[in-house]
Amino acid sequence: MSKNKTFTGPLAEHIQRFLNEKRSLGYKYEEQERVLYVLDQMSKQFDCSNGLPKNLCLALIERDPNWRQKTQEQRVTLIRTFAEYLIRHETPAYLVDFSIVTNRHEDFKPYIFTHSQIKDIFNAADSIRPHSSNSHIFYPAILRIQYGCGLRISETLGLRMKDVDMDKNILHVINAKNNKDRDIPVSDSVMEYIKWYGRKTHAAYEPDGFFFRSRRGNGHYDKTSVNHYFRDILFECGIMHGNKSDGGPHLHNLRHTFCVHSLEAMLRNGISHQVALPLLMTYMGHSSLSATGRYLKLTAEAFPDLVDQINRIYADIIPDLEVKTEYEDE
Repeated sequence: MSKNKTFTGPLAEHIQRFLNEKRSLGYKYEEQERVLYVLDQMSKQFDCSNGLPKNLCLALIERDPNWRQKTQEQRVTLIRTFAEYLIRHETPAYLVDFSIVTNRHEDFKPYIFTHSQIKDIFNAADSIRPHSSNSHIFYPAILRIQYGCGLRISETLGLRMKDVDMDKNILHVINAKNNKDRDIPVSDSVMEYIKWYGRKTHAAYEPDGFFFRSRRGNGHYDKTSVNHYFRDILFECGIMHGNKSDGGPHLHNLRHTFCVHSLEAMLRNGISHQVALPLLMTYMGHSSLSATGRYLKLTAEAFPDLVDQINRIYADIIPDLEVKTEYEDE
């Protein structure tokens, strides 16, 4: 779709402002713009005088036989994100439920490591014997980034030297999933491991060189190798490795665990969910608040003493949506 394409339907102004907001936050939203243009054209056939109607949403996400399931899920995520935007701006909108996605696996639940298991994983990584492969330097640093910053492994391995700001304790994640650039604050303890790795492996500063450069060339470490090594670390810790499709445990679960443990810490420190959830959404690079909100349930399951507090959060969030969304199902 041409970037000069303009929206002309009854929701055109809302769509354009929504796009502007997303792009001001660093999202490229190129594929999403194409889908929003489809929504714009379809909206001319529906009554949108009172916001975003249910029948328009369902028409946009209706499963095409040629779609992969992920395509439908992406449309549901986009239309929900747009609806959440409208609701925030006091415009009625139907909020599509994820359960409407054909054959969606609602029973999928990622594995969350306990605090004790995280400690064991770090101890195992720190105990790797010195080797010419630099594994004893690489894994203590990489695993602390995965857990301490919540990055996807591809984001971590894709970091270049210029993306690692050791003076300001910031990692610049460029062109990540959802075409999102974001700056990740790093704790002093994690940054010490990053600096240690840098001192041990980089004789000179090369801005465009990969920070986690492979010793076999100019590329970065291979994520498959990292996954395999992490499996060995789990085995040493007495934790059975699992597949990503069944929830784990595996390397990506460090990101899920970061999110749950971060929510736990913020709730225990009295930080309002109205601050915690948007903050974590930005930090994680999620495309919508609903994607981050799913971690509330996992947090309650991991820390039963927080159940009552999290239930009150649900009670606060859901009625607010019901008041402002005329098209929401009961």
